[in-house]
Amino acid sequence: MSSPVMALEGLWLAQTMKHSSWLYPTVETMHIWGIGMLFGSVVIMDLRILGVASKLNLSDLSRLGVLVALLGFGLAVLTGSLMFITQASELIGSRLFILKMCLIFLLLANAIILRMRTVSNGISKAQALISLAGWASVIGMGRWLAYL
Repeated sequence: MSSPVMALEGLWLAQTMKHSSWLYPTVETMHIWGIGMLFGSVVIMDLRILGVASKLNLSDLSRLGVLVALLGFGLAVLTGSLMFITQASELIGSRLFILKMCLIFLLLANAIILRMRTVSNGISKAQALISLAGWASVIGMGRWLAYL
């Protein structure tokens, strides 16, 4: 185990979270709220790109959806980081965790590229499908991490 990872696990906050009967579950609950905000926004925007509810203005929907997704992502990153420091050495050694992190970065790149597109075309629809499947997979991987 590397010393930076050990240092993370030794932080007073990591130790407090490990030994508190309420702090870790509270942070985990907030993590789920962030995931819900992010994934809910992603589903609505991606379904609209795929042609569902095509009467809704994509620009207006995107303005609200991106804001909620960013807030949810920020909350998920903050709380996920807090949970990470309590078991950093175990997670760093997990292929599933590394895969999850890589997938998140790829999905962020996909979202940025999709957001820059002005027209809903075949490529945008493929990106929306990738986004839906990818974020659902990230959520699944996070749950599996708790059991592997």
